[in-house]
Amino acid sequence: MKRIIVATVFVLVATLAFTQKSSKNLRIGFMLEPNIAWFHPVENGVQSDGAKVGINYGLMLDYEFAENYIFSTGLKVEHVGGKLSYTANSNKTGYITPDVMNPPPTIAPTNTANYNIGIQYIQIPFAIKLKTDNRGTMNYWGSFGGFISVPVKARADVQTNFAVGGVTNYSKDNDNVIGLVQPISVGMQIGAGVEIPFADKNSFVVGLTFNNGFIDVTRNSKFGDDGRINLNNIALKLGVFF
Repeated sequence: MKRIIVATVFVLVATLAFTQKSSKNLRIGFMLEPNIAWFHPVENGVQSDGAKVGINYGLMLDYEFAENYIFSTGLKVEHVGGKLSYTANSNKTGYITPDVMNPPPTIAPTNTANYNIGIQYIQIPFAIKLKTDNRGTMNYWGSFGGFISVPVKARADVQTNFAVGGVTNYSKDNDNVIGLVQPISVGMQIGAGVEIPFADKNSFVVGLTFNNGFIDVTRNSKFGDDGRINLNNIALKLGVFF
């Protein structure tokens, strides 16, 4: 995992160094992305229990390697998450105890645990962007690519209807669950939008991006063997190129 992250950062730095020789084709900007995120479980006994609203922010970098063909990347902080509901119909217990994860001796079929999870990632997106050529006026763009993200913070509000660690109807707010989250996230990213020039070299960017995670968010060995749970989000991209 660490090798993938290091390789990705190396590619980003190498791209920046290479594009310095053709600075007229390189554009850098800031962006802000309100998002709606949710979990997508694929196992029985685990359900998505709602979405979360978050915010992303960071740098955009576009390099036009051919006319209207752009390699798009950047670096951003991403705040995403969602809500999960576990039903103890098997070994999928999905709850947090003071000593991380230890199931009680007996679990009734009606026992449930609910999580409201928020995760902060550092993300490097990368995509090929195609843009129309309406010089001096609004341009349309579409992009397809992926992302690599590393979690730096994860918190959860937990509520169960059974006893955990001797506590009846166990609940805990803002619990640190970074140890229960996979150390890397990889997925696909699709986007589309418009770019509106307002000065000789400056333009506003407005668009929508969909991020589809490919890797299980939770570490199954520490989370009741809950199968694969993907994390997806839709973000409204608001940015300025300088």
